[in-house]
Amino acid sequence: MLRYTLPTRELLQKVKNSFQNRFLTDQVSLRYLRDGYIKATDIPFVKHIGLKEDEKQLSLDLKKSVCNHVETIHAAAQFTLAETESGMHLQSLFPELEKKVIPLLREAKIKYKKPATQKIVAYSSIEEEDLKKFKSQFEKKGRALLKIKIEIRDIENVLTCEAHYTWYVQAREDEL
Repeated sequence: MLRYTLPTRELLQKVKNSFQNRFLTDQVSLRYLRDGYIKATDIPFVKHIGLKEDEKQLSLDLKKSVCNHVETIHAAAQFTLAETESGMHLQSLFPELEKKVIPLLREAKIKYKKPATQKIVAYSSIEEEDLKKFKSQFEKKGRALLKIKIEIRDIENVLTCEAHYTWYVQAREDEL
């Protein structure tokens, strides 16, 4: 039996091209794959639910299209706000890595505290020790994990949910 094995890079490019041709029609997604950078608020789903960025704060207005069956902001919309904020915080921490890494969400843990009955805003933070560990590991291996904490609060400062998002960040193959 004849076996032909494509080199890893060639195989990955073939899969990427196939995926793009079959599933990606949005120019923003194609630009990300080509350029290695996308503004989080340009992601099609983020635009669809209407996240807004004002003065470096990410928020979501209460509107029918993001509500659940009891007319509060749907858990999935809050999750998206929190996840997007975590990605934006990650980008802000390492501007020097822009276009040089591929960040992927590895793990998410979210706890809903109170119903979101009005506009909500995302707040992010990170433990200094986690940041040091990330920098050290990334420098040594070209990849690392980083946990970002998010709080979602309404405009009266009521905590509606809190979350932790763990990002896997890897140097792009062409940057190694």
